[in-house]
Amino acid sequence: MRILIVSLITFANVCVFAATATRPNIVIIMADDMGYRDLSCYGCLDFETPHIDALAADGIRMTNGYVSHPYCSPSRAGLLTGRYQQRFGHEHNPPYLEDDARIGIDAETRLLPDLFREHGYATGLVGKWHLGAGQPFRPIERGFVEFYGFLGGGHHYFQVKPNGTNYDSPMWRNASPSDDQLTYLTDDLTREAQSLILRHNDQPFCLLLMYNAPHAPDHVTDEYMAMVNHIPHAGRKKYAALVRGVDSGVGQIRKTLNECGLSQNTIVVFLSDNGGRAGVSDNRPLRGNKGWLHEGGIRVPMIVSWPDKIAPGTIYHHAVSSLDLLPTAMSAANIEVPADVDGADLLPYLDQTLHEPPHKTLFWRVCGGEGLAVRHNDWKLVHDVGMSSPELYNLANDPGEDQDLSHSEPERATQLRSLYNAWSATLEKPRWTEEHAENVRRERILARQAGTRQVPMPWVPFSSSE
Repeated sequence: MRILIVSLITFANVCVFAATATRPNIVIIMADDMGYRDLSCYGCLDFETPHIDALAADGIRMTNGYVSHPYCSPSRAGLLTGRYQQRFGHEHNPPYLEDDARIGIDAETRLLPDLFREHGYATGLVGKWHLGAGQPFRPIERGFVEFYGFLGGGHHYFQVKPNGTNYDSPMWRNASPSDDQLTYLTDDLTREAQSLILRHNDQPFCLLLMYNAPHAPDHVTDEYMAMVNHIPHAGRKKYAALVRGVDSGVGQIRKTLNECGLSQNTIVVFLSDNGGRAGVSDNRPLRGNKGWLHEGGIRVPMIVSWPDKIAPGTIYHHAVSSLDLLPTAMSAANIEVPADVDGADLLPYLDQTLHEPPHKTLFWRVCGGEGLAVRHNDWKLVHDVGMSSPELYNLANDPGEDQDLSHSEPERATQLRSLYNAWSATLEKPRWTEEHAENVRRERILARQAGTRQVPMPWVPFSSSE
């Protein structure tokens, strides 16, 4: 870590200013469990996120950006393949088993880094993996030239143990556990990402920076706490400090790109892997949280910046999906997009060549079909785990999913269910299950039994009209 810090202090002297490239660099930055309204550019009022706001001001901000699953690993599997992850049985989080060579994305399923690497891109992953801890499924085996991070679903922010497992396990560097100690996980990941950019700034690169924050545990530094000390609720305050750490990291990454002369021809994407976690995040005006198939579990902040191609300060209101990021990035890099992807190339929509929606229909399935949702144009049918019957909403008029129209619009509800059934019939059964899926399932059932529309936010009264 000391060598890395020294290299960053002196990088202005060694940074090679790349010649104008014909292919853009790709930087995808993913937050973990961030709420829809936890950025000031999305309406957050109790703390600021100036660097992510600046990214949005320089690019395009999606108001209907979706992920393909309401939590973690399946969402990431969709992002890295451009395909509904249920097509290859990845419907649950994989358990953390470093010696298990069975649980993860199978080798026949091509991932984004593999596709870019074979076309001359340097590929790097910094941060969270969570797509299989067994040797065949690790990042270096799946197309990444470089990896620094952790294999499981979360990690302590300050502590690693040589023989630790999962949250206190050693960080990995490439194919092996590392001896590196953490200073603060969010900042360490930012520095590693900056270092990767510096090492590869003379060739096209594809970098995935997958932050652990603001996922629990709520470990924060004095620096970030000082930015949010005005927030009275202790849980919300720590959560906000975690978000401020991510925001600072985004600013540092953009600074490095700019100082290396790469900003204009680098596509930077920012999004969350799912909706905000219960009790401390802010998903308003959306209903639900992480784990829900209502909007608060699957609609997320999503921002794309590419100064060479995308007009700054744009707001895009049509529905888009994290599944779109792979074909969009490949198209931008002049790489042939695999025929089996479910995502759409967003470039002609983002540069306003095309004005119609890129998707008519988006689908979700959890627990092997026990929970389902389908959005068709502005209409959404949802039958989540624990619900006795499906509900129908017009999201254009009711983004908070307050007014169930299934009884007044039965034919439309039937139409959407038919669309879902036809899609679901093309999918695999889940290849494994695990404890987290059961925990989410129990939470949803209890919430429905209690009649709640959202896990309470003790720090603010909920109002769907906001």
